[in-house]
Parts: sequence; C-alpha cells; structure tokens
Amino acid sequence: MSTIMDVLIIGGGPTGLYASFYAGLRDLSVAIFEAQAELGGKINFYPEKMVWDVGALPPTKGKKVKEQLIEQAKLFNPTVYTKTKIVALTKENDLFYAEDDLGRTHVGRTVLVCIGGGVVSPQKLPCFIHNNVDDFIHYQFPDQQAINGKHLVISGGGDAAVDYAIEAASYGAKVTLCYRGEHLKAHEAQVKKLNTEGIHVIMNHTIDGVNQADTFNMILTLKNSQTQERIDYLCDHLLIQHGYDRDSALLDRVSFDLAKHEDFYLNCDIPTKTSHPGVFAAGDIHYFAGKVNLLAGAFQDAAQAINQIKHYLDPASVPQAMVSSHNEKFSEMNHQLLVNE
Repeated sequence: MSTIMDVLIIGGGPTGLYASFYAGLRDLSVAIFEAQAELGGKINFYPEKMVWDVGALPPTKGKKVKEQLIEQAKLFNPTVYTKTKIVALTKENDLFYAEDDLGRTHVGRTVLVCIGGGVVSPQKLPCFIHNNVDDFIHYQFPDQQAINGKHLVISGGGDAAVDYAIEAASYGAKVTLCYRGEHLKAHEAQVKKLNTEGIHVIMNHTIDGVNQADTFNMILTLKNSQTQERIDYLCDHLLIQHGYDRDSALLDRVSFDLAKHEDFYLNCDIPTKTSHPGVFAAGDIHYFAGKVNLLAGAFQDAAQAINQIKHYLDPASVPQAMVSSHNEKFSEMNHQLLVNE
C-alpha cells in the first residue's frame, strides 16, 4: 500500500501548483497528479503569451510564469506524478483511493480537484508524419527566436490560428495560414488585420502528409478539400491549431455523489468545499456564486481549499498559514537571499 498523503491534488496546473506550495505552509503532505507530460496546465498552450492579470507581477511570458509556479510548488518537496491520469476515485474508512491509468492506487486523507475544464489535449494532425520532423511540429506557439526569418505554416482557421499567424509575423516569420474551409472562423477584426498584414492564406486545403525535405525542414502534402488534388509545400515549422479534446470522465467515476453546476462544475455552497466531506475543489472546475475566473483567482481558490483541508483534518488548527513575511519556514531562505543580493 502506498504512503497515505494528507492531500491528493488532481491536476498540475496553476491552481494545483499553488495549492502544493500553500499545503507546505500548512505542514500537509502532498501528491500531485498531472495527466500531461509537463506540469503547468493551460499555460503550456500559451508559452509566448504575456500574463498581465496577477497582482504585482509585471507582464511575463506564460512559460516563465509556469517555470516559477513549478519551482514554488516543489519548495516543500511534494510527490509529483506526470503522465499520470487518475481514472477512478473511491472512499473507504475515511480514506480516499485514487486509481491511475497505470494501475497504481494512491491513498489520501483528502482530495483536491484542480482539473480545470478537464484533461486538455491538443487535437493531433491525422496524417503520416516523418519521424525526423517531429521537432519542427508544434501544438503550442513556438519560441519566437526559433521562427524569426523562417517559414511557418499554421493549420487552422479559428481565433487561435489567426491570432498566432499575426503574432508570428510580428516576430519576423514568413507565415502561411492553411485552412480546410472556404471562410475563416476567427473574429472579423482579426481576419481583416490578417489580410492587412499580407499574410498568405491557403483555403480549402488540409495537410495530408509531412515529410523530410532538403532545403527546408519539411515538405507538406496539401490536399484540396474540393477537388482532392494534392500539392507539395515547403516550410520550416508547422503549428497545428485544430482545437482541443477535453476529458473530464473522472468526475463520473467516483464512488460517491458530487453536486454539480451546469452538469459539469463541482458546486460548492461554501467556496472550495464540495458536497462530499473530504473532497475539495479549486480553480476553473469549482463553482460558487461570485467565482472569479482569473489566474489570480486560482491562487485564492488554492489557499482557501488548503485552509479548509487543514481544518477538516485538524479542527483545532489555526484558520490560515502565517503570512510569508513573518513565517519561520522562510527564515533560512530569506537569509540566503539577502546574503546573495
């Protein structure tokens, strides 16, 4: 039997990461479970986008915010599982048993659900792809320095595809937008800007194959969705924006009832406390009147949930952790930071 943890945090996005940090302040043992290969949640899809809406944090790229959140989350040495999807949750004798997709069972005294809108995975390109070009195919916006002066093809016709086409052009990339339909589905103002920028658009075509090339990184086979004719198209990088698949099946695989809002979100009459004792929720997956769906709000949710968990496990505990400016846990770390200034 695995070690019994105080908190099983399901979801390694911003909410789960901050909850891990705050749990350390409350002397709670933690295991974090993230279905994807990397921690970070939705921030992984916007690494080059600027985050503006966190108090006192200057405009910062998503990838930097993610890096700092992960560093903070690991401060008190939680057990971290990536590429680990929790597929079932049961309760027995006041303990929770979380089964993962590898057949392992993890045991905790409480559960904190931080799955956002569910396990989010980008829709992959459904065609042959040569192994040697994998490094040049992206499902999130590539590093701006990597595409500067390079030919980037973006597949998709929605808001994200059009926004990224405009953004990539501003970073010095030669951009081609390829879409299967006759009309782009993005906001009209952005489509107009796309045309004003002179970005090349290929309509009525899908990508039917990706092979290695000599003078460029890859050669795409584009198929006309009306005539079925195929053409070859050279490029350096390929960005796929076909949308995302969401999996929230876990919430239907629990051995107890959980009240929901709009048949999806976990309804909490008291913020972060679900309808079942010992199960808490934070971030986008949890609903209460007045909920703030911002990154900053996720941090508030996380702290609130951990304080609720601490009280659930130890009713005599203080309501919240000591603020960091006076918290003895940081004394030695603060000293080292001051010495190194």
